[in-house]
Amino acid sequence: MRRERIGQALLIVAALINIAPSLGAISLDLARSTYGVEIAGADMETLFRHRAILLGIVGTTLAVAAFRPRLRAAAITMNAVSFGSFVLCGLIGGPVNPELTRVAWIDVVGLGVLAAFAATKTQRVVHDS
Repeated sequence: MRRERIGQALLIVAALINIAPSLGAISLDLARSTYGVEIAGADMETLFRHRAILLGIVGTTLAVAAFRPRLRAAAITMNAVSFGSFVLCGLIGGPVNPELTRVAWIDVVGLGVLAAFAATKTQRVVHDS
């Protein structure tokens, strides 16, 4: 039971990492300061708001999955792809600003949290000699 609670807490932490940027759908100023980019014009505003909403959906799915084990595989996969793809895009795209580097490191932490969750699910095998 203790491992299950720890696992649930880890999933909630990872979920919050993806949910937090969804506030950018409400406040573009928050998105500007978080990512260190100029969001000029209606086109960019729409793209950033849409991105924020998608991250909210991905994170919320993981939060629900913390309490619905049948959803976990899909939700963990979605969040791992979300975290990993941002990090990969940053690596492929070359040097990015300090704010985006910080976001990429937060995503690395998110991947670590998901890995820690996986560790709570491993079974120790004890062999009698």
